[in-house]
Parts: sequence; C-alpha cells; structure tokens
Amino acid sequence: FGINTALVPYVKDEKVKGFTIRSFRNPDADPDAMEFAYDPFWDDGDDWNYEGIDDEIEAEKGNDSKRAKYPDIVNKIPIDDDEITRISKVWVDKICSDMGICPFTRGPDSAGLPIGPVFYTIDRSTSMEDMYARYWQEVVRVESQPEKELSTTLLITPEFCMDNVEMFENFSTTLTQPLSALGVEDAIQLVFFHPQWSFRDGGDRGGEGAAANYARRSPWPMINILRTNQVRAAQKGIPTGLVYKQNEKTLKKIGVDQLETMLRLRDWAEIADVKVDRKDMEALRVARDFQETGKVKPEDQSLLMDATPGVNKVDGQQIEQGDLVNVICEAIGKRIGKATGGGATRLSGPETSAAIMASDFLLAELNRVIETGPKKPANVPLTAAHQAIMEDFEDPAEGDGRDDLMDKVMFGRSGLMDGETDENST
Repeated sequence: FGINTALVPYVKDEKVKGFTIRSFRNPDADPDAMEFAYDPFWDDGDDWNYEGIDDEIEAEKGNDSKRAKYPDIVNKIPIDDDEITRISKVWVDKICSDMGICPFTRGPDSAGLPIGPVFYTIDRSTSMEDMYARYWQEVVRVESQPEKELSTTLLITPEFCMDNVEMFENFSTTLTQPLSALGVEDAIQLVFFHPQWSFRDGGDRGGEGAAANYARRSPWPMINILRTNQVRAAQKGIPTGLVYKQNEKTLKKIGVDQLETMLRLRDWAEIADVKVDRKDMEALRVARDFQETGKVKPEDQSLLMDATPGVNKVDGQQIEQGDLVNVICEAIGKRIGKATGGGATRLSGPETSAAIMASDFLLAELNRVIETGPKKPANVPLTAAHQAIMEDFEDPAEGDGRDDLMDKVMFGRSGLMDGETDENST
C-alpha cells in the first residue's frame, strides 16, 4: 500500500532481544498499481469455511427490525457547530448532570475536582491522522491551562466513526494504550462516548439492550480529556463500581426505548422534570460533599465503621456485610479460578473497583493500626470479625509482644492468617 517496513534487530550479548519496526512511505509507489508478493497463508487458502454465515446475516436482519421501531435520527450531523454544541450541552445537562451519571458534573458547564469550566470543542475530521493531530492539540490545551480556567475538555467528533462504533473503539484504544509509554498518564485520562457504545464487561450492561449502556451513549462520538489528579481524587472518594450500580438503577427506570428515542430525536424534554436527589444516592452524596469540601468524611471511609465507599453495597450477596477482607478474598478467588472451580476469570468493572478500593483503604487502616493501635469510634457497633481484631490487639497471646504478633497475624480470629494456621482457621 505504498509503505515500506523494515525490522531492525536489537542484539545484546550476541542474542537477538527484539526488533525495532520502522515504516515509511515509498514516494515511487503508484497507489493504483499495487503488486503483492505470493502469500501461502492467503493464496493457498481455498478451503474457506462459510458455515454459520447465513445465521449471522439473519441475526443482523433481526437487529435491523428491532432498530426500525425507533424514529430516524433527527439532524444527524448539523452543519452548524453551534447547534452541535447546544445539543451536546443539553445532553450533558440532562443525562450526565441531572440523572447523576457523572457524579462530579454540575450542569453543562461545570465539572471536576475542584469544580471548574468544561471546554467544548468540535472537530469534523474524518481521517485518523487528522484526528490524532487534533486530539494532541486538545491535550496540550488541557495541560497548559490552569484547572480553574479549564477543568476538562469534551472533544466532539461528529463526522468521525459516527456509524462505526467498532472502529471508534479501536481508535480509542490507540489513544489510551500509549499514555503510559509516553509518560502522560499522570497528566491525563480519557473517557469515550459514542451513539452505539456498549459496555463489554458482562453482567446486566452486556449487549445493546442494556439501559446502562446509555451512560456512554452520546449524540455524537466524543473524547473526554480528564486531568489525572482529578480522576484519582474522585476514585479515592467514590469507587467506579458503586457509580456503575447506581447508574444501572437510574437508567433502567427510564428504559431502553425511551433513552434511544430521546437520543435519536435530540430531545430530552420527556424527562425534563426527572432529576436524581444527590442526597439519597450514596455515590452522588459523597461526590457532592467531596466537591464542596475537598474531603471525604470519616464515616464514608472508616474501616471500623464499615462505610467504605470502595465496597459499600457493590454486591451485597457476594460481599458479606461489605467486609473489606472478604472483598479482597472474593476477588482473588475469582481471579485465580478458586471461586468458580474452573480457570482464571476476569473481574468485572465493579468487582475490580471494589477490590482496589478495599485494598487501598485496608492498607491505610493497617498502617494506622500499626502506628497508633486500633480505635473504636464512639457509638458504632462492631461486627464479629472487627471485634476479633480488637481483641487480638488488646489481649495478645501469652509470650507474644505487639511486634511479634504483627509479624505473625494479619487478622487472627477474623479468619485470615499469615504463615501459621491451625485446624480452626478458615
């Protein structure tokens, strides 16, 4: 295709350790007269298996008939950029802010930690090369402006992969994967929106029919450029898993049909009076308090008070009493296959978030216990496991000092042992 590629070996200690791949245009190549070398893997492949293709075609027809019940998209790609911005702001205000889908969004023009202006910009590029260039321009803009002047950027791309969500997902992957290699993941994080977006982590969010997908379904493809320090501050205050759960409940109340119809009509007037009460929803309440004060209240993160946002009712059936140790054990068991009795299993988004947050808060609490000893907040009942922890420290085994005890026992009668076990341990 007019491109020359060279693989240059990297040799160390007389051994090839890897290759550097270099690609460059061939200025003499005629794009209308390409000749391809013989490829045995392709040219000898006469025995193609077409089994199941008819079934896939029929399934696609079925999906088309389901889509037919929805109205045609109104003003699919407006000519006027101001109209695109106006509709985008209405969507952000109603879905992201009023419905609480993005806990740290306050109306169409304010978001973040600390709260600051949202910058909207539109690019009508259709090629990946042009979109890469515009994306990096916006990254530089975010980095070069103070948070008080620009908190986050919403790059709207109405003519880029509008009808091809798979291509848009692949493109988004090429933006997220290099963040670490380029050393910019400590500066920015990315969230993507698309009219046909579907979550891929299983559960109720799987497939096109789940209402929760509309947390990421926007009128046009969008790239949300976030500041990493704000993302990490938000994660400390509220776990992603808890936000997912509450978004599922909120969007299911509206329903897929109404959500899709409003998205196609670019009109959310039917839910104009619908607005979640941030005081009544755990994630939104913590987010509101966090935005206003810059702190997470002790009762929202204390281990002993069992109100840690990282595990607060993420899955009440799987996480016994929201216990932090059980959260981690459940996650490890599923990850290595012990919990399912089979092979290793990936954790879902909520499970990953809960495990990470539980680990963070548990380690922080253990460090505090090592330094100051356990402390029970006033007028707060302890679970049996927590009471056992307190007793282990208040009445250590005979002959054991505090330091020796800490080396041998992480959690004694609560059931998690390190090193030595007995027949009564679990």
